[in-house]
Amino acid sequence: MGALSPPFVSDVTAHTARVFYTKTAGAWTDIETTNVLTGKAHYDAEDPDWPGTALVGSGGPLGDDPPLEPDTEYRVRYHSTGPGLDAWSPPVVFRTLPDLPPPALPDIGPQPSASNPYTGQPWTATWGGLLLGEDSTIVLEEVAGLLDAPDVRSSDAELLQRDGLTPGTDYMGARTVTLTMLALDDHELPDLLAAFAPGGPERPFEFAFPGVAAGRSRIMARVRKRAVTIDRDFHAGRRRVTVELLATDPRLYSADEARARVAVAIPRGGRPIFPLTFPFDMGNGPATRSAPDIDNRGSVETWPTIRITPATGEIRDPSLTLVHGGVRQRFAVRGLRVGRGDALVIDMGRRRITLNGASRFGQVDPGSAWFALPPGASTLQLDVLEGPDGVTADVLWRSAWM
Repeated sequence: MGALSPPFVSDVTAHTARVFYTKTAGAWTDIETTNVLTGKAHYDAEDPDWPGTALVGSGGPLGDDPPLEPDTEYRVRYHSTGPGLDAWSPPVVFRTLPDLPPPALPDIGPQPSASNPYTGQPWTATWGGLLLGEDSTIVLEEVAGLLDAPDVRSSDAELLQRDGLTPGTDYMGARTVTLTMLALDDHELPDLLAAFAPGGPERPFEFAFPGVAAGRSRIMARVRKRAVTIDRDFHAGRRRVTVELLATDPRLYSADEARARVAVAIPRGGRPIFPLTFPFDMGNGPATRSAPDIDNRGSVETWPTIRITPATGEIRDPSLTLVHGGVRQRFAVRGLRVGRGDALVIDMGRRRITLNGASRFGQVDPGSAWFALPPGASTLQLDVLEGPDGVTADVLWRSAWM
């Protein structure tokens, strides 16, 4: 019988190659694949699904044909044995392909989770560290009460033996907000129930709903009620949770706190007394004649907090005057000295004044007004009875809506 023809190699990958050979009737054929670098050889048999071929590097019928090394030269030949036949074919050398890295998976972004951070994206909210809506597994189905008018506390008095009432001043009561949520992940349901457990101090409920209070706002509230419906939807993985929040302050506040710094234009200690000029200034008005505008971009008044911390020396009896639409409101103290590095904090909303944390309410001038910032631009003027140059006050506030 004549010599065997060389094999033909195709479909080469990093770890396998298909070898075609001339099949001799009645003969048994083995495929020998040798690593040219190491000299180590492996053997494979005919592929039963592809007669006349063998897929080397695919494990072999006995698992003794390991994957080929990537980017490596191999020498392959075949051996035929049978009646009157025992011959090897000429070898053929081929190189496997380099081992390519697996294809990169597309970036699909963060997966929905209640633990994703709150970034103020539209139609999302946050409470107790949980993200609600959009990229969360907690779906906000309905939010009721944010745009409702809170209950009114009326001070009208009944008229005796006459029809009608004596009109009094109306004040807003607390605001109730109801959240209807759908929890889609049973693993996060315990965190949801823990976050909305009734009781505890007020904490912020922040939300970003377009068209509501400039689009990104907050209220301070407590959980008063929580209801969980256990039904077929609950069993199917759709847990509906309804929560009632109560905000003792009914205003909706901007999520971002605004800040302005007001300086004394002419300290009392540096103001000339002589020569006298008309009209006389007896020291009852503020020394400042202009100050930065303070802008409440909301629809209702908001209460500021003012902090005075002298940096260079002691000041005596600071006072603040709010000017809005030609109306002036003044807040002053008597017999109060604030030294260098001390912190005088005036919380207009809580009607609280502290010096280094200790109350100084008894030193508030009886004629003082605990003023709020009306909607729009206002001017705040700072004055001191005595003190060095460069005295300033930091004013902090949040725009408010009702």
